[in-house]
Amino acid sequence: MVGTERVLKVAVAFFGIPRNSAICFPSIRENVLGQIPAGSEVQCFYHLYKIDEVHNPRSGERGELSTDNYAPFSTMTGQLHSTEGVLERWDFERVKSLGDTWADGYASLRNLIYQLNSLHTVTEMMEPFDPDFVVFVRPDNFYHTALPAYVFDHSVARRANAYIPDWQWWGGLNDRFSICGRDAYRAYGKRIERIFDFCQATGRKLHSERLLKYALQQSGVKVCTLPTTASRVRIDGAFAEESFSPKRGMGKRENRYFHLLARWRTYIDKRRSA
Repeated sequence: MVGTERVLKVAVAFFGIPRNSAICFPSIRENVLGQIPAGSEVQCFYHLYKIDEVHNPRSGERGELSTDNYAPFSTMTGQLHSTEGVLERWDFERVKSLGDTWADGYASLRNLIYQLNSLHTVTEMMEPFDPDFVVFVRPDNFYHTALPAYVFDHSVARRANAYIPDWQWWGGLNDRFSICGRDAYRAYGKRIERIFDFCQATGRKLHSERLLKYALQQSGVKVCTLPTTASRVRIDGAFAEESFSPKRGMGKRENRYFHLLARWRTYIDKRRSA
């Protein structure tokens, strides 16, 4: 009897706030969804915040959020939630007591908790699907270049891999989007559970990119790099100024060596798929 090859299962997870879907979603359709191998079983999930206005003092962003931004997600599996109760759930008062990382009256810290909670919720939602790979996607990003298709090869060998954008690591790891294998996606998506462990172990205030690096390392995840670039799109349709240099924000020597190791794993991955 001839066996049949198992169909690749890929989950796509959207999280956060869809600020400008008319601009962003076509690039997601082409450069993210369009790069998943044909014949895969694909299921899209979302956890998004239903809010009327975006206000981000750090970026100077403020404006009404049209309901049209949620339209692309209407056929997917997911949840729209308010932010009510989120801060209490994750003991934000204790987080604040550890320090105001961006010195803006805890506004950026509050937004980070909202984002990490959204990630946590959508990750729990996907678990019954039992995916081979998860693509984590911020819906307010315009994806300039395509995800590399080779990443989805050899799902068993890459089950512990996390593919991270090769730019803006800020002393940790870029937390904008990622492709994670089946043994890595929970560490990526549920890292909010590691906040206090991170602060205690490192002696640092909560920091988004450094928290991601810590969470993946603690779970034995193999970090690789992605060449894909993306820009945040503000509520008014303006593109945030981005640097796609892998050198900017790399931080201490320790992180530079870590980056070299991640690039070496990526090189080996490409060779296996060639």
